[in-house]
Amino acid sequence: MAQRLAPALPLNDGKQTPMRGHPVFVAQHATATCCRTCLAKWHGIGAGQWLGAQEQGYIVAVIKHWLRDRQP
Repeated sequence: MAQRLAPALPLNDGKQTPMRGHPVFVAQHATATCCRTCLAKWHGIGAGQWLGAQEQGYIVAVIKHWLRDRQP
């Protein structure tokens, strides 16, 4: 989170999160928390400034919720 999404202008925004390889990556794409562009469009978290603890906590909560809903 801190390396891929938190910076104001992440390197390779829109391409920094793999589509597979870890359940969290799948969850990020499913919940539109995969890049700053999706965060702005779907969650109203604008780009151009570092993500604070509150925004990072929100993103983690969204991902956890999605993962919990898919557990058998």
